[in-house]
Parts: sequence; structure tokens; C-alpha cells
Amino acid sequence: MATLLTASQQAAGRDLLSQFDCLEGYVPGEGSLKPVLVMVSEAPGKVEAEVGHPFQGPAGSELNRWLAELNLTRDQIYLTGAVRSRPFKVGAAGRKSDRRPTRAEVEASAPWLDMELRQLHDRLLVPLGNTGLQRLLGPKVKISAVHGQLIQAPIRQWSIQDQAFEPSASNYSIFPLYHPSYSRRFKQILPTVEADLAALKQVLQTNQWD
Repeated sequence: MATLLTASQQAAGRDLLSQFDCLEGYVPGEGSLKPVLVMVSEAPGKVEAEVGHPFQGPAGSELNRWLAELNLTRDQIYLTGAVRSRPFKVGAAGRKSDRRPTRAEVEASAPWLDMELRQLHDRLLVPLGNTGLQRLLGPKVKISAVHGQLIQAPIRQWSIQDQAFEPSASNYSIFPLYHPSYSRRFKQILPTVEADLAALKQVLQTNQWD
């Protein structure tokens, strides 16, 4: 799978994230360089951090099912995330488990996601879950309120000079979905997910991103 960032850019991102004690592994964005859509997820999990590729294991199987419903394959999309390394916590028994990334971890990863999305400005962005969505549109936007809708809006980009997020100069096309791992855990939202996928398929058929 291809990636949009150079080896030196990837190395710089890996070095920065290695300064966080509770991050492990490094998973770059990958996929088509001219994708039909760009999926922006939260962060790698245990399996992804081990193999170095996004959406492996059960969440990856669910994502593959979604893509099949959209008549797409991984070769036609680009997969990336708000954070490139696995955020984990250590329990009382000393076992690691996944957790949501912190604000500092998202901000540290921001310049690398921005570099990708600037190159994919004319692509349809599909944030998966609240973390991917809020990285793009801000912390007040909730996936429960905007899933399954086509949105035209600026996205948040990290200003190195101001050390803060600021809106992009132009709008992006955004279609939020629930995260595949969420739909696996909460089966009651599966009808909603299916309806959202049908709506996304219609959007792809009536707009030219490929």
C-alpha cells in the first residue's frame, strides 16, 4: 500500500510520538494516492500497532464488509487517523488495553494528518467515530448528531506558529460514519449503520471523486 508522506516525514512523526509514555507502535496512513474517499479514524489498536497497518483484526473485518457494500476495496480508498500510534493504559494486573487518545496526542499527530489531507483536498473525507470527526470539525460536533450526512465545511488544521487549531481556508466534503468497532459492540445501531452506508453509496454515485 502506498503512503502520501515521505520516509523522512514519517520518521519525524514517529520520533515525536515516541516521547509519549503511553503510546506504542507507529501506523502510517496508506492506500490509494487518488482515492474515492479518505477514512479518518481514531488511532491504531493492539493488532494494528503490531503489524504496522490500519484496520486489522475484528474492526478491519467490519470495515471490509462496509467497503463491499459500497462496491469498494482498500485499494480504492485511503486510511489514516487522528493519532498514528496506539494509545494504551495499564490495568491493575499489568495488562495493556486501548484508550481514547488525549488532546496532546492528537495535537502532536496533527501536522502529519494535515499534510495528507492537504494533498487530498478534492477527496471525500469520511471520519469514523467521534475522535476522527472532532479532529476535523471540533470538539462540539458529535457523531450521533451528524452521522450519515454530507457536510461542506472547513476542517481544523494545526498552526505550528500559534500552537493551536485553525479553520482551513476552503471547505472539504465530509461524510461522518460511526466507527466499525462501535457498531460491532453495539448491535442495536446496525440498522443505522446500514442506512448511513446506503446514503454514502448514493453520494458516491452522484458525485465525482474517483
